[in-house]
Amino acid sequence: MTSIQFPPGRVETLTDDQEHVLKQVWMYMLHFQGYNIKPPGPLLRSNSINSTRSANTHEAPAPAEKKEKKKGGLLGRLKRNRGTDEISQPNHRRHSQEALKRTLSNQSAIDPNVKHSTDLGVHSALRSLNPKETEEGFWNALRHDGPDNFMLRFIRARKWDVDNSLLMLAHSIEWRIDESRVDQVLRASELGCLEKKQEGVLTQFRSGKCIIRGRDKKGRPIVIVRPRFHHSSEQTFEEVEVFTLLLIEYARLMLTEPIDQCALIFDLKGFTMANMDYEPVKYMIKAFEAHYPESLGVLLIHRAPWIFNGIWQIVKNWLDPVVASKINFTKHASDLEKFIDNKQILKEMGGSDDYEYKYLEPTKEANGLATNDKATVSSSESERETLRKEFIKKTIEWIEAPDVATSKKLLQERIAISKQLSENYRTFDGCVRNRGVYDRFGDITFD
Repeated sequence: MTSIQFPPGRVETLTDDQEHVLKQVWMYMLHFQGYNIKPPGPLLRSNSINSTRSANTHEAPAPAEKKEKKKGGLLGRLKRNRGTDEISQPNHRRHSQEALKRTLSNQSAIDPNVKHSTDLGVHSALRSLNPKETEEGFWNALRHDGPDNFMLRFIRARKWDVDNSLLMLAHSIEWRIDESRVDQVLRASELGCLEKKQEGVLTQFRSGKCIIRGRDKKGRPIVIVRPRFHHSSEQTFEEVEVFTLLLIEYARLMLTEPIDQCALIFDLKGFTMANMDYEPVKYMIKAFEAHYPESLGVLLIHRAPWIFNGIWQIVKNWLDPVVASKINFTKHASDLEKFIDNKQILKEMGGSDDYEYKYLEPTKEANGLATNDKATVSSSESERETLRKEFIKKTIEWIEAPDVATSKKLLQERIAISKQLSENYRTFDGCVRNRGVYDRFGDITFD
């Protein structure tokens, strides 16, 4: 049996430096959410730190914590912290960084992509949020992806910088809760749009202007945008937002680890200036860059007419360099075949897939919840809550691990719990999310 090959920077393949950064991000998030937690244990680098570690290989505890007696072991530390919102004092920060610098100076193989520092100013961003809502928002954002790999998307996007990762994650959670309410949008799905009389959302689904079809050579779902079917007068901008979020979230539900990205094709055949609408393009770019980081594998701009040149001069200035680096211009099917097998390319783009999209209208019978059985719903929710608490408990143990061996063991135990959470989602999803068109097509196959 072939083992699954996970890409670099996932929880299954972390370097020791990267694992240390992940610990720090979890530490700040959990502390903000009210869990009493000690700073991380030693920087994990078993090949360069000998087994007789001195105190300077640890991040020193905050002065206030030194005098504090631990009550009830780990369970006592799991109780909500009713004290300060700051995880440490400036003096602790100075001692921690000095200790970390001493540790790093003795190491020979440091990952250049990892920045070993923190800035307590990041807590001002966290304090603008509600701790309980932030915690719920984080767990609601998960689908069948694990908590670590979800968080690592933001950390990789911010080059392993703890501060910037936390800022990005906090802002995205705030966006999910207060601005887009994307989790409620997904759970209501197209049936919710029908019930709310958001006709413009359904008009976009019917038009086929954006569909998900096939997989590229790396197994990533292909999202195909066909602007020739877009007319701004047919829907409001708010309805464009809902439609965009639903498509992105549907694509997420088609991901199976280790595949955690999608391919995006803008097929510009038949495009005219009458189809150009800058705001939806800007919204999609912002969504991918700020709220779905590391989710885009490749972006293909296909069959662009000459009139697109002027538009491109504007749009390219909105792009983050990382996103811009993933863009390829293609003209013929042979160009697409560098990324996608011919049998996965639609006939209309020169491939051999004769699929023709036709929207299936939502109904209560076909597009409601997968299950309304109270026993199933209660069991799934209870199991998920138990696993969530177990994961947090194990995460705190992992952060506070006194040595490398213990930390590695706890990391594997956390990965095992993540897999259970992922499996639980298969049932949980059917209890909370109305079925969408891609469930009916058979592309989303949760039971």
